[in-house]
This record gives sequence, structure tokens and C-alpha cells, in this order.
Amino acid sequence: MQLTPWLQQRWALVRLLRGLTALLASVLISALWANTLGLVLGYLLVNLLLAIVEPVLSNYYNQLLPSAQRATLLSVSSMIFSLMMVVLFPVMGWLIEWSSFAVAFGGTGMVVLVCGWLVFRRQ
Repeated sequence: MQLTPWLQQRWALVRLLRGLTALLASVLISALWANTLGLVLGYLLVNLLLAIVEPVLSNYYNQLLPSAQRATLLSVSSMIFSLMMVVLFPVMGWLIEWSSFAVAFGGTGMVVLVCGWLVFRRQ
């Protein structure tokens, strides 16, 4: 989290979000070829990236929206995230049980890559 202001000074917010999304997808996809140590290191790197993405998104919301609408958007965003996790956690558990950690996280990386491409290609 302490790296976030430094990163935001060096890159524009949208460019930073694109890069972080691509890096997150790459780390998750690399799980397809990783051994146990690689999976643990990937897990730590994913958590690091998510800790960077959260304040960057918050700053992006703050710049993009008027203050009267900001709290509503942040509440809706938090609720959507929670609903997605309610669905995603059991699906990931089933996928890990059905195949392996590598396939589950590699597949998640591919989904992140496609979703990131769909979101950022419009901008």
C-alpha cells in the first residue's frame, strides 16, 4: 500500500490499472506451470497486487465521481464484490477439487485477462 502513491506519480491511473490487471493475470496464468513453491510465491504476489489495486481504484473513483455520488458507488462496488465472492469461493473450491490448484488459478488468470481486455479496450 505504501508503494501506491509512488506508482501513481509515475503513471496515469488508467495505465496503472491496465498494467496491474495484466500483471495479475500473468501471475495467475503462470500457476499452470508452477510447482508448489511457485504457487506459494504466486499467491503472495497476487495479494501484493490486490493491495495495490484497491487504493488505486479508490483514487480513480475519487477523481471520476462527484462527492455526492461517491459513497453510493463505493457501497455498490463493495456489495458487488461481496456477491461475487459468495459465488466465486465455492466455484474455486469445486474447480480445485475437480482438477488442481494450478488449473483453477490458471483459469482464473485467463478470465481476469479476458475481462480486463473487455473493460480496457473501450477506453
